[in-house]
Amino acid sequence: MRPLLLILLAALTLGQAAMPTPSESTSLPTADNQPVPVTPADKASSLTVTPGGANVAVIKIQGMIYGFTLESLKRRVDRAMEGNASMIVLELDTPGGEVMSALEIAKYIKGDITIPTVAWINKSAYSAGILIASSCDRIVMHPASTTGDCAPIVPGTELAPTERAKALSPILEEFRDNARANGKDYALYHAMCVLGVEIYLIENKDTGKQMLVNQIDKALMVDGNAPESNVVSKLAGKDKPAGETNIDNVASVSRDVATDDELGKWKLIKQFHDGKTLLTLNQARAVEVGLAETDTIRDQADLKKYLNANIIASIDQSWSEDMAGWLTHPAIRAVLVLALLLGAYTEFQTPGLGLPGAVAVTALVLLIGAPFLVGLAEIWHILLILVGIGLLFCELFLTPSFGLLGIGGIVCIFTGLTLSIIPTVGNGPLPLPAPEMYGRLQVAGMWMILSFIFGVGGMMAITKYFGNIPGLNRLILSSPTQEDELAIHYKTQNTGTNMNLTVGLLGTAATALRPSGQAKLDGQLIDVVTSGSLIEQGTEIKIIEIHGNRIVVDEA
Repeated sequence: MRPLLLILLAALTLGQAAMPTPSESTSLPTADNQPVPVTPADKASSLTVTPGGANVAVIKIQGMIYGFTLESLKRRVDRAMEGNASMIVLELDTPGGEVMSALEIAKYIKGDITIPTVAWINKSAYSAGILIASSCDRIVMHPASTTGDCAPIVPGTELAPTERAKALSPILEEFRDNARANGKDYALYHAMCVLGVEIYLIENKDTGKQMLVNQIDKALMVDGNAPESNVVSKLAGKDKPAGETNIDNVASVSRDVATDDELGKWKLIKQFHDGKTLLTLNQARAVEVGLAETDTIRDQADLKKYLNANIIASIDQSWSEDMAGWLTHPAIRAVLVLALLLGAYTEFQTPGLGLPGAVAVTALVLLIGAPFLVGLAEIWHILLILVGIGLLFCELFLTPSFGLLGIGGIVCIFTGLTLSIIPTVGNGPLPLPAPEMYGRLQVAGMWMILSFIFGVGGMMAITKYFGNIPGLNRLILSSPTQEDELAIHYKTQNTGTNMNLTVGLLGTAATALRPSGQAKLDGQLIDVVTSGSLIEQGTEIKIIEIHGNRIVVDEA
C-alpha cells in the first residue's frame, strides 16, 4: 500500500502544479490582435460608457467566500490580463462568507485591477458578495436575482454591542469608500449592514437632484430639524411607545450627507426602506435605486450585447481547484470518512487482503490533501488527524487502555477532519474558525457525526455478514460446503505443513488479536480474526467459524 500512497500524493501535488499559468490562459485578442493598454485614468473615464470592441473576461465567484477565493481570483485575473482582456466581469453567485477575505478581495479589485470591472449578480450576492460587487465599477443583474443583507453574524450567538461595532467598522468604511468611488448612495449599503437604518428618496426643491438618505439626513434636509440630538434620542428608542420593541444599533445612525446649508431645502419623494429588516434588494428594486444598471443579463450573450464587447470568454478554475473544492464539500467528506472507516476495518478483519486497505488509504489522502489544495487546512489540523490515527493504532496493537486511547484518537480525528474545511482567522500557531463560519462548522460537524454513526453500523454488519455481503464475498474464497464448515484441510504459509482445522478446535492467541492476528492451533501459527472483540496474547481461544480461508476465533 505504500507505493499506492506515494502515487496518490504525487498525483495531488501534480494537480496543484498543473494549475494553468498565464501563458496557458484563454486568449482574448483585440480586433487587430494587439494588446489594449488601459491606464487607471482610462478606467475611471469608462464607468458610464462601455468602449466598443472590449475584450471581456468573465470570472465566476461561486459559493462561500474565504481565503482561497482571493487566491483563485488573482490567478484568473492574471491569466485574463495576459490574454489581453480590457474588462473584467465578476459573475457572483454567493451566500457570503468570511468578512476579512471579502475585504481583501474588495481592496484587490480597487487597487490592483487596472482595467474596468463589472459585477454581474447571477443570481445572488449576499453579505460578502455585495461587498465585493460594490467594489466594482459597475453592477448588472440577472432578471431573477437578489443582493444585500450584509450584517456580520455568528450563528447561534448574539454579538455584544462592542463586538458588533468592531465587526461593522471596517465593513462600513469599505462600503463608504466604494459608494464614494462609484457614485452610489452610502445609505443603501448602511441599511444592508445595520438594523434600523431607514431609507428615504428625497429631491432638491431647486435643482431637482434626487438622493437616498437615512432618517436623520431626511429629518434635517426635508424637515429642517436642526437639533440633531433630539432626532438621535428619538431614534435610539428613548421616546418609543410602550410595548414597542427597540431596534438594535439604531443609535449608530447619524448625519451622513446633510449640511447646514441644505436644511429644509429638500422634499420627500417616498420612503424606500423602513429599517425593520436588513435591506435586501431584488433585481428590479436594485435598478430602481440605482445600485444596478440593468436587470436583463441572463447569460453571456446578453452580457456581450450589453457591454458591446468584441469577445467574451470565461476564465475558469483549474481542474485541480474544481476537484479539490468538490472534495471539501461536507457531504462528500462524509462519504470519504465512511470509506476510510469501513476500508480500514475490513482490512483488519481479513489479514493480507489489501484492497480495503487501499480504499482506506485513498480516502485518507483525499481527506487530508483536498483541503490543503484550496488553502483551508492548517498544519495543526493535519497533525491532529495523524495523532488521532496514532492513538488508535496504539489502542489496537500496543497498549491496552480499556478504550481511553481509542476514544481520544476518534475525538482527534473527528475534530481535525471537521475543522480542516472551515476558514480560519489569525496567524498564530492555532488559527481558529472565523466567527461567520460557525454555521458551516455546524453543518460539517453534523455530516461527520453521521459518517461515524453509519461507519459503526457498517462495521457491525461486516462483522456479522462479511462472507455474504455482495462484492465482499468475491474478495475471499468461495463459500464452503456444509462439510467444509466442519473441517478444512489447511496448509500453513510458514512451513507448508498440512493440518486439519475444525470448529471448536482449541488453541492460544500467539499475538494480541485486535481483531486480527495469529493463533497457535494444533502446533502451527495460523492467521485468524475475532468476531470483533479484542483478545490479549496468551489467551486460550477456540475456532467458532470457518469461511474459506477466514478463521474466526473467540475466547474459549
